[in-house]
Amino acid sequence: MRVFLILMFLFLIQTFAFSQNERLKSLFVYNFAKNIEWPARYNEGDFVITALGNSTIYDELQQNVKGKRIGNQTVQVRHAAQLSDVGKCHILYITFQESDMIEAVGKRLQGTSTVIVTEKNGMIGHGADINIIECNGKLRFEIDPTRLEKKRIIASQKLLEMGIKHESEDTKKKQLSESPDDTHVPR
Repeated sequence: MRVFLILMFLFLIQTFAFSQNERLKSLFVYNFAKNIEWPARYNEGDFVITALGNSTIYDELQQNVKGKRIGNQTVQVRHAAQLSDVGKCHILYITFQESDMIEAVGKRLQGTSTVIVTEKNGMIGHGADINIIECNGKLRFEIDPTRLEKKRIIASQKLLEMGIKHESEDTKKKQLSESPDDTHVPR
């Protein structure tokens, strides 16, 4: 009986920690929204955050940010069970379970100003604009300002300073091709 109680206690602690992480992720998303500037055409109607995949993040977003305001827009939270359900949105949150869809999401949203947020290590290098990660037991986020700029999205200096900056592969390749050749010595 004692072992059962200990196991039950440990399970409850783990469940509480998981729900706290999901709550924090939803608050991260809201703060991303407050610290990003979208093109003018995105400033009309509701501010839409869509969660792709089945996860408790949708419930947390509903509970913590739905109905709040970003500028003069009311935040609406939507759920997309699959990629074909994703409509126009400001932020698309791809859950851990749906991370393998990142390239398909990138193709579908090409030419839009939708911020893609993920929660799995390595996604910033595969098409995520912002990736929430756990680092030394704390939630942090990676951000790719170059990818955001290509979408005509401006992240505030405050947001850039709080995140771990990453450059997209395109930017790295461009910088390498533009760097001077150190092996050439003028005569």
